[in-house]
Amino acid sequence: MSDAPVLSGVNLVADLDAVTDFERKHTPYITHEPAGDKTRVNIKVGHYVAHPNMADHFIDSIALYVGDAVIARFDLAAVAAYPEVSVVVDLDPGTTLRAVESCTIHGLWAAEITI
Repeated sequence: MSDAPVLSGVNLVADLDAVTDFERKHTPYITHEPAGDKTRVNIKVGHYVAHPNMADHFIDSIALYVGDAVIARFDLAAVAAYPEVSVVVDLDPGTTLRAVESCTIHGLWAAEITI
């Protein structure tokens, strides 16, 4: 188990080049690609540094936001499900998306991308 602190609030990492592996393992990695006339958004936690997936320490959810509105949410089980999800959205180019993941020990972590 990690000795890193349990954090409050949503942790948004602005500069991945200036953070620790602890922060990298929690920061969602977001990509997007065309899906016909829509956009497929892919979110993975543990892209930069692998995150544990054990019964007592895992990513239990990933949510995708536009502004303050949740447009997709994925609830994950320990061990059986890995924190990598994909959803097709119908949004205008220039829309900013925020992915927020919840670690059972270290709280909420977010990243943003503009499509």
